[in-house]
Amino acid sequence: MCLIFSLSAETADASSQTSGSLIAAVLEFFYPDFDNLSQTEQQELIAPFQFIARKTAHFSLYAVLGIFAFLSTVTYTKINLLHRSAIAGGICLLYAISDEVHQLFVPGRSCEIRDVLIDFCGAMLAVSLLFLVTKFSKIRFTKKYT
Repeated sequence: MCLIFSLSAETADASSQTSGSLIAAVLEFFYPDFDNLSQTEQQELIAPFQFIARKTAHFSLYAVLGIFAFLSTVTYTKINLLHRSAIAGGICLLYAISDEVHQLFVPGRSCEIRDVLIDFCGAMLAVSLLFLVTKFSKIRFTKKYT
């Protein structure tokens, strides 16, 4: 959550620079002459990937948050697995909403429902996968030892 908060606190220019430098590193790997290009040509190559990189970062960071939220509910054995998964998803959804509201107060940033949905989908994919792994592991363990 701290990492997400700090990335959301970056101004629009700083955020673009962060994602741009990551894209540049990937382009350098696949395009050996990338360093020899002018700054303008480099920016022209980077620009089409900005949107994809930013939304992938949203999805991935919230998937990690979903994993941690799910793992934080493991000790609540009096609550069934489905409800624990729903609690983990709810935590992630509330944080995604609060993160977008936080961005309203950061220069150049905005609050977008699309980002909340992308964040929530990333978190729920992770929570759902962990739910399935836990469910099938429990079934397998029960069959093996009963």
